[in-house]
Amino acid sequence: MHEGVPSNYTPFLESDGYIGLSGPYYWAKEPSGLVVYGFQSDARHANPNGVLHGAAITTFVDTFLGHAVVAATGRPCATVALNTQFVAGIPTGGWISGRATVRKLTRTLAFLDAEVSAQEVLLLTASAIFRVFEDRPAQNRSAVQP
Repeated sequence: MHEGVPSNYTPFLESDGYIGLSGPYYWAKEPSGLVVYGFQSDARHANPNGVLHGAAITTFVDTFLGHAVVAATGRPCATVALNTQFVAGIPTGGWISGRATVRKLTRTLAFLDAEVSAQEVLLLTASAIFRVFEDRPAQNRSAVQP
């Protein structure tokens, strides 16, 4: 476990490729049943102004929204659309948390909303559409079953 990561968070199994460069990312289930996501930001996540880069937040939200779709459906998925609204900036070095809400699932599409925060500061809101594939089960499904 990395420094700054709350003890109740489990790392994503996906650690290769772009996710590996951007993360590691984590998830936890709250007592209410709500799944929350997070990552410890550091200097590599900064923009030239020393603030958490919008791309770092966007990568995080896209990744955890996909995680939420796989957890809800047990099937692989891909991003169709991701609309983000940057609400505030924050220096790097803190714990970044996210929450996903699955608004609607159809046979082939998932519609979701998300929020990303640091401490009590709302950083980003997002809405997304994911394509849900039927032809094969998600790999490592147990890793994303919150």
